[in-house]
Amino acid sequence: MKIEILKTAADVARRAALLFQEAVKGRPDLVLALPTGRTPIEMYALLAQARREGALDVSQARCFNLDEVLLPRALPQTFFQFMTQHAWGPLGFAPERARIPNGEADDPEAEAERYEGEILAAGGIDLGILGIGTDGHIAYNLPGQAAPRTHVITLDAATEATLGGDLSAFRPIRGITMGVETLLSAKQLLLLATGNSKAEAIRRLRDDPPSDRWPCTLFRGHAHLTVLADEAAASQL
Repeated sequence: MKIEILKTAADVARRAALLFQEAVKGRPDLVLALPTGRTPIEMYALLAQARREGALDVSQARCFNLDEVLLPRALPQTFFQFMTQHAWGPLGFAPERARIPNGEADDPEAEAERYEGEILAAGGIDLGILGIGTDGHIAYNLPGQAAPRTHVITLDAATEATLGGDLSAFRPIRGITMGVETLLSAKQLLLLATGNSKAEAIRRLRDDPPSDRWPCTLFRGHAHLTVLADEAAASQL
């Protein structure tokens, strides 16, 4: 594991965008795992700008979302809506090359198995871009709910709150997420962490023994994991 400490969240976004561009340039047909959430928004904006300037071409690449919530797709809280707004179109992914679990599936467990099979059929992930939760979750591998392969989880109250809005009519809210081994099989992982709220999780990622109580610790042994943290997220190191 390599940890790069950068001054600000904007610096993390710039560094992540640069590494993303270098990866695509080095292998135009690479398979990506992409995140949602507050942290990668600026990275996506910089990549969209690079595309407009002719410096990024993902026409041969494929991407798989890390996770999705089991909600009607039209709701703004879905990751489908997030990726539509911030990533897929702005970066230039063709619809057939941008994959996400079906959050409206009648059988979520079967959908999780299908999605895992689709990742494997693509040859696995070349570059996975990750965020990290304040509780150490990676993708939606929540504390006590991490599993090896793509699986169904139930959101706790704190995780649900990050979605925003009133979702009480849909409780219990579940999701589908790539599993720990699915992600650890990636050739390269890039984890972005910004803000004081992520400081404990980053410290535990570096220092704690592997445990699903802090799922981030399960990733420390990856041979090609790079953590990009701003000074606030690295404040406990």
